[in-house]
Amino acid sequence: MRADTLVVTGIGVVSPWGNDPAKLDLRTPADADEDWFDVVSELGPRGYKYVPPGCRYLIAATRRALRDAGDAVTRIPEPRRGMAVGTENGIAGLIDAMDETVTTAGADRLSPATAPYFSVNTLAGRVAMEHGIKGWNLTLTSPRAAGLQALQAGSRAYAAGRCDLLLAGSTEAALPSHHSGHSASDAGAAVLVLEPRAAAAARGAALHGTCATATFFLAPLLASGTPAPDALRTTAEALARVTPARHRNIHPPVRLIAEPSPVATRLLSQLRTLGLRTDFLPAGSGTLLPVLHIAHGLTAPGPPHIVATASPDGTCALTAVHPQPPTDPTLETR
Repeated sequence: MRADTLVVTGIGVVSPWGNDPAKLDLRTPADADEDWFDVVSELGPRGYKYVPPGCRYLIAATRRALRDAGDAVTRIPEPRRGMAVGTENGIAGLIDAMDETVTTAGADRLSPATAPYFSVNTLAGRVAMEHGIKGWNLTLTSPRAAGLQALQAGSRAYAAGRCDLLLAGSTEAALPSHHSGHSASDAGAAVLVLEPRAAAAARGAALHGTCATATFFLAPLLASGTPAPDALRTTAEALARVTPARHRNIHPPVRLIAEPSPVATRLLSQLRTLGLRTDFLPAGSGTLLPVLHIAHGLTAPGPPHIVATASPDGTCALTAVHPQPPTDPTLETR
């Protein structure tokens, strides 16, 4: 088990709110249907015609993150690079179109250029091929929480010795227009580059800060219709896992990003009961918005805070975000 802390040295974002993570105004609605993504300027004039939107966004955000991180990836052998991506609707539009083709024209009319993307793993796999990420590659699909779970899974893989560099984030594409969640669609991607503190110090890297994630489950209700009696303890234990011992008496503010549900209401109540000032922000139909809040929080100087999310089925996640103090823009070994 490795003890060296992972630090964020690169952030890449493409979204309807803009591509500069420091300037994202995530409290205002964004229309995922608008023509906000310029394929040619982001990816080039050729080679991406048949790549689905969710994969285009992920490729673009990854390139931006790696540019921001400097020479981080080139210093690491390909078998020591890892990636974890969360998505819920990254290929929903493609699957919908494939289903229509199969039920009308027939399966033999499926395009051989787009057929490989029927697997959600192909989104991250396409990025892995471009950047030689050969250590491991994981896609998570838990509603709302998968983006934060990607950060946790990646950190665990690093701690287990499976990689020396981690890319983690989320990508989403707009839901088909006939889908009930279309108007609240997430669209875009956000990717973080994380590497060991010592490695970042050795190459003189500037950093954005650190983040730590814990996931847990809150059963919606017991059979009697009442909350589980140990639910508050479950939330408190998750909070302790993302809070360094020296900060246990500090109560950072929380942004809870979720759709209204009994689980979200209970988590909101529990966080406030534990003494944390918690704001509730509506989630989009996907996993991206919480990761965008993390990306923005790491680029906006300020005190530590927590980004939280919850799905109606009970999956919850907390990520403690510690932006790098502006007075210490370069990394020092501590």
